Amino acid sequence: MTGRELFNIAIKVESAGYTYYSKLSEKATGQLKEFFKELAEQEREHAKRFEELLKKYQEGPSLATWQNEEVSGYAETYAKAFIFPEIENETVPETIFGALRKAIEVEKDSIIYYNEIKQIVPDPKPVEEIINEEKEHLRKLSEKLQSEDLSTYSEGSMI
Repeated sequence: MTGRELFNIAIKVESAGYTYYSKLSEKATGQLKEFFKELAEQEREHAKRFEELLKKYQEGPSLATWQNEEVSGYAETYAKAFIFPEIENETVPETIFGALRKAIEVEKDSIIYYNEIKQIVPDPKPVEEIINEEKEHLRKLSEKLQSEDLSTYSEGSMI
């Protein structure tokens, strides 16, 4: 897997995250609607940043020159096994808890994947920044799942 392909997957993951959170914000109301809208915009920004990184490295030395077969092989396998099935399944869970759990899983998978990219990028700082922001999403989603805001909802409450 080339560096270009690794970045294209990252862009696809972030674009799918934007779509998912946008759909959730359309279905939700009140604070939950704003919460999902904010996450959607942040995912859109991440996609733009990965696009900028792709352009940056296209203009410099070939992306293939910094390819690490072991890392990229693992990243490709991970993407095919865990990320693609999630982002290709555009079904939005009907329940609040289901929606939050799916979001948590996708955020965790993207963090793992981006950590692999970070290992082969000549300058890992921009990828580290995105990873930290994804970790913040994970924290917020986990807190939301356990929050008092949702304590009045049952496990099967619809969005």
